[in-house]
Amino acid sequence: MLYSYLMKNALKKPKVWLFAAIMSVGGIGLSFGIFFLTSAFIDNFTAEYPILLGLFAAIYLLIGFIWGDLYVANWRRKNKNWDDKLPEDIKTNAWTRHWPFYFAAITVFLVFISFEIVYWISGGYPLINY
Repeated sequence: MLYSYLMKNALKKPKVWLFAAIMSVGGIGLSFGIFFLTSAFIDNFTAEYPILLGLFAAIYLLIGFIWGDLYVANWRRKNKNWDDKLPEDIKTNAWTRHWPFYFAAITVFLVFISFEIVYWISGGYPLINY
């Protein structure tokens, strides 16, 4: 219950949403850019961009988990407070560091799932000429 309250406080900051949106667009744009650049210059390139979308979603999820935990671990190390509960401001700041990466991972993963559904229905990915 307390974690959802702290997460909601972190979501009230516009910088969190702006950073999350930039990372989402960046992850999707980079996966398309890498695919189209490599397919233009390498003949018979068979990798599809949904693989890159899934990779970016996994990387964002991992970075988000590590980034917030590093903040908490650094605070605990500085204060020599290993066993006690964390103050609410530290938890809120940790969620502020987690959330943009989690949001980007969710967004990129939803794009990945939608392209996989298109592939299952039509037999091909959009924007790829076979």
